[in-house]
Amino acid sequence: MKQGWKTWACAALAGLTVTACSTPGYRTLNPSCVEPFPDAKYNRDGHQDTTYIVAVMAGRSPREAALLSFYNEAADDLAWRFAAPQVSVWASFGGWTYRHRIVGVLHSLHGGGPEAVDQRRRDLARALSGRPVGAHDTVWQSGLIIHALGDSFAHTRGEYGQGEAYGELYGHLLDGHAPDYVAMRPAVYQAYIEHLYEALAVPGSEDRAAFEAFAGRMNDLPAGVDHIALHAEAIRAARGDVAPAPRLDCDALAGRLTLREVSRFLRELEAGFRPD
Repeated sequence: MKQGWKTWACAALAGLTVTACSTPGYRTLNPSCVEPFPDAKYNRDGHQDTTYIVAVMAGRSPREAALLSFYNEAADDLAWRFAAPQVSVWASFGGWTYRHRIVGVLHSLHGGGPEAVDQRRRDLARALSGRPVGAHDTVWQSGLIIHALGDSFAHTRGEYGQGEAYGELYGHLLDGHAPDYVAMRPAVYQAYIEHLYEALAVPGSEDRAAFEAFAGRMNDLPAGVDHIALHAEAIRAARGDVAPAPRLDCDALAGRLTLREVSRFLRELEAGFRPD
């Protein structure tokens, strides 16, 4: 508890410092938050848009899918509260426990070897599948689990995500944004969406055929740095095809997420992880 006040004080100072010059991405890049929706942007396809597509195909309502999508992306959008790069900096000054929960748990930058990576993916998929279905008061927790699950695939080394996870100290800084681009490692994306679909599937309501068709279309796209935009646009198009995106009061949803409550939830989530 001694370091608690330091963590919240540092966060408050960081928030006050950047409020005037920082605009959360959802205000311009989430179709449930703004209209008209602009052209495809990189790095939101793997989290935000994929979540909406897979959730609807797995049998979730468009509203629940939109909430899961929003709260998944909130882990990056609300940068000074929850994004790995920002928290890695300010929480290094007296907030190491919070830093670990955000970087190591929420963004799956735990530095474990292949066996630890596989176990983390199983733990997160199990936690997600055990969550209640519907647009309930704790749907934000499911969204954050989905973010951690996605990063448990993206934040690994190897063409197929078969290597070790990037670590807490500096994440994938030396590799830039490459690990987060779908087009750079399509096989990793395929493995992720399969896990996500299975964890979200509602028996009797899911559309496995639609999911397999989507996965097949993505798998047929060429891979590599020259095709990053192509993959982002394909995912964006698929989102537009599955169901209209309901409008959300995104500022109110963002205000729901406090550092203290998210930290408490991540502590509980980590406590449920099984030993490697």
